[in-house]
Amino acid sequence: METRQENKGIDPMLVLGKAVDMSVKVCGGDFPLGALPMRLQRIIREANDCYGYPVDYLAGAMLVAVGLGIGNTHFARLKGKWDESAILFMALVGRPGACKSHPLNFAIRPFTELDGAATRAYIKACEEYERQRELPMKERSEPHPTAPVCKRFLISDATPEAMLLIHSQNLRGIAMWNDELAG
Repeated sequence: METRQENKGIDPMLVLGKAVDMSVKVCGGDFPLGALPMRLQRIIREANDCYGYPVDYLAGAMLVAVGLGIGNTHFARLKGKWDESAILFMALVGRPGACKSHPLNFAIRPFTELDGAATRAYIKACEEYERQRELPMKERSEPHPTAPVCKRFLISDATPEAMLLIHSQNLRGIAMWNDELAG
């Protein structure tokens, strides 16, 4: 009769590997691309062919990007009284080196570019705001200039207080994203 040694430690990588293997077996390993609009299917397939991005990671990231683009501009009414926004919560789970970050960065790149342009415009607006405030009242274009706000889509690494301020200035909606789930 064999005796099993008691496992004194749990290897997290082994557990993660088993979970990934189980999910592939349960789901068949194929993301249901047919459920997405043809344009998204095409982008996902071409990015998979060109860059080798896993279809399931890229499809999930694209769904988040579409939800971010919609923001709080549209709602789905359910059962005649319940409104749902396009908010999605997503975590890409896989082994280290499984190509999780690249598909996410690919999907949100348009928003990072928009945020970059908005930040540059905000910096210019802040400079003009400060210049106007330093002028005597008679020479200002407005008697009481309004402080500019930075419009954005993405935030990461922010305190809860900073997130409240950013969200109050961006009522369309924002996405909190981190490259690591622990963040």
